[in-house]
Amino acid sequence: MLWTKKKDRSMEIKCNKRAVIFSKLPLGTWLLETAHLCRFNPTLSYKVCIFVLTFITYTTYHLARKPFSVVKVVLCPQCTTNTSKLNYSGPLGWAPFDGGKHAVLAYVDYSWLFSYAIALYFSGIIADRVNLRYYLFVGMLGSVINLSMLGIAYFANIHHLAYFIVVQIFGGIMQATGLPAVVAIIGQWFGKQRRGLILGLWYAHTPLGNILGTFIPSFWARTDISDTPWGWAFMVPAFITFVVTIIIFLFMVIDPVHVGIEPPVHHWEEEVQADYVKSIEVIDGSPKQFSGPRESEISSSKGGIELKCPNEPEFIKEAEFSSPDTDEGNNPPISARQGSTCSTVKFISKEPVNHMPQKKKAISFFKALMIPGVIEYSLSLFFDKLVSYTFLFWLPLYVKKSLGWEGQKSDFISAVFDAGGILGGILTGLLSDILHARAFSCNITLLLSIPSLFLLRFVGSYHIGLYTFFLIMCGVFVDGTYAIITTAISSDLGTHVSLKDDLNAKATVTAIIDGTGSLGAAFGPLIVGLLTDKSGWDSAFYFLMASCFVSALFLTRLTIKEMKPWFKKLKHTRYLFFLVKSNQCGYFFLQIERAVKEPTITQ
Repeated sequence: MLWTKKKDRSMEIKCNKRAVIFSKLPLGTWLLETAHLCRFNPTLSYKVCIFVLTFITYTTYHLARKPFSVVKVVLCPQCTTNTSKLNYSGPLGWAPFDGGKHAVLAYVDYSWLFSYAIALYFSGIIADRVNLRYYLFVGMLGSVINLSMLGIAYFANIHHLAYFIVVQIFGGIMQATGLPAVVAIIGQWFGKQRRGLILGLWYAHTPLGNILGTFIPSFWARTDISDTPWGWAFMVPAFITFVVTIIIFLFMVIDPVHVGIEPPVHHWEEEVQADYVKSIEVIDGSPKQFSGPRESEISSSKGGIELKCPNEPEFIKEAEFSSPDTDEGNNPPISARQGSTCSTVKFISKEPVNHMPQKKKAISFFKALMIPGVIEYSLSLFFDKLVSYTFLFWLPLYVKKSLGWEGQKSDFISAVFDAGGILGGILTGLLSDILHARAFSCNITLLLSIPSLFLLRFVGSYHIGLYTFFLIMCGVFVDGTYAIITTAISSDLGTHVSLKDDLNAKATVTAIIDGTGSLGAAFGPLIVGLLTDKSGWDSAFYFLMASCFVSALFLTRLTIKEMKPWFKKLKHTRYLFFLVKSNQCGYFFLQIERAVKEPTITQ
């Protein structure tokens, strides 16, 4: 922060320059700041850039996950058809996956799923203790190596199952670096106000990455030619991931303080004001001692905030904090006016806010686990993500079985579920912002997903229009909850009011919640596969409906807690309505109540 001389006070107020910490900036941002290209509305400009960069980052993470699923049609052509082994006459595939060996493909899939889920718990702990830009660089570079090694298997003619399992375990570990890091970064830039809507829009990276991860490799994963070059289905996404890795390393700014921008408010306004209730001791009309918040806490973009101080002396009306001079130390002068019973103290900061970076202490795993709501949301996501990933793994096959569609038609209908997930993330996030109730919003979507699943199974197959509509509804309600828990709620809990100075908790909390959900994602498709083999698709859908109900059940305590203030307001409103309805009687009793409460004044 550049300060002018003491004698030129007017210039000091007008010179509102940002305190950019160049030593903390990546090279690309450093060049932009040096060239003064970030002057126009820097707060908005940086927030848009961070939103776009983190969006592209996690889109690329999901892009890197999908190629193996796409290439399965080449590695094991018999696994994706309804033809028996005896009657099959197409290409044999790639050893060791050829010959219709579903179990071999399952080994590779679950090696990735379980390594990803377990690594997430450790990933969050590490991310809260290191530079997140370097952490993302290592994780994305590891994803590039993972894709390249899978592509090399084609060019080097590798047919060992252990090779594919080890490479996929490595890929799962590298992929686990993504979500905790990007949620922690975007949580540094966006406060709780409108966080649900913003991160609901931001969640579109997941279905977009899945769509791109299916579309791009499909050019080289083809079954209509004898020797398809499926190695390029991994190499091209690896190149795209590498380009994005370089961009992130050059331009990603982790903390707004590094570019001189005021950090956002991470709690609802009423929660923050409760922490700022202070008192001022005034003797003979002059303030004796001030025990209020720091200057960096009371300043805002509008020049000050008003704080309610119910315990203050009645003769204080206003206390004004002027800008401290260099010779006056850290105690700003305070002016107080007497003769009023106003219970509002107004703190005014006339200087630009100097948010100097402080060393933040990372939270421990068990302390993060004890944050109110973390366990409930983790268990809820376990069952919700179980349903979401069951659709991801089994929906194309279910479309073929229920509608008899194959090829691109089946893939198109399956993508409708992802489109519903985009809409669900936006709507659920917006609802949670309007109501200031995350758990209540999630409970609504989870309970609505149960009839949607029922109608999809037992009504949707009668017409393609109904099928598409109910599939979109399932995407809205199932993935809408998944979106808001892994983004906005994880960020809320990572900056929970109970943490106080332990602000480096976003990555750890996100890892705990999504890691638990990923365990459900690993078990869900396996259980559904066993159920469909033994009892058919009806039992599988009943299992998914039960999972949604259990997911909502885990949020019951949090939902009741959020609804208690509503019931109090409703009770108060009904009481006032009764008084208005019986105006004369109500007025009479109010007068009696006032007479009883008012003290008797003796002459």
